[in-house]
Amino acid sequence: MLRLHHAPMACSLASRFALAEAGLAHEVAVVRTARGENRTAAYLRVNPRGKVPALETDQGVITESTAILPFIADLAPEADLLPPPGTFARAQAQAWLSFLSSTVHSAYTGALRPEAFDGCDTAAVRAVHVARIGAALQEVDAHLANRDHLLDAFSLCDLYLLVFLLWRGAPAVAGKLPALANLDAFQQRMLARPALAAILGEEMKLMAEG
Repeated sequence: MLRLHHAPMACSLASRFALAEAGLAHEVAVVRTARGENRTAAYLRVNPRGKVPALETDQGVITESTAILPFIADLAPEADLLPPPGTFARAQAQAWLSFLSSTVHSAYTGALRPEAFDGCDTAAVRAVHVARIGAALQEVDAHLANRDHLLDAFSLCDLYLLVFLLWRGAPAVAGKLPALANLDAFQQRMLARPALAAILGEEMKLMAEG
């Protein structure tokens, strides 16, 4: 049985979406990072880095979204969630996963947690990273002109992107990003997928519970 360690509305949400879309039997272990549960001895035995996601498998634990998402896709090849390994299309998919992780996610980290930059003015740090988010999302928005998905068809790349689009509602960035009509339409299409809508409803309840 797969067991996903996940914090509500964190980047690990992409892995939760992926498991649902893949139709794989799994459990979700909620890790409330706001309460420091990711720093407990019990969780550090799962992931010594104290981060989510972490996916427990029969062979061991996998960490990092860019490793977990392809692993899930390959466990359910019939779901066609990523192009086959070894193909050019798979390399393109990996490029998108890497861009979303290294560029979009890292920019959000600076915008949502500017205090992590010791000795720097937090307002200035946040402003720089909000601008980085805007620039990166504008690039993706342009790519999505006249197309429905990041790749030629629906993939786990779309699920990863969706998480970062949902983060636009965070108070630190809300109203500070440029207009992104293609991404807005993309987000609505994605949330029309029944499995995703149901999960997002559960996520909202978890957030409300603190």
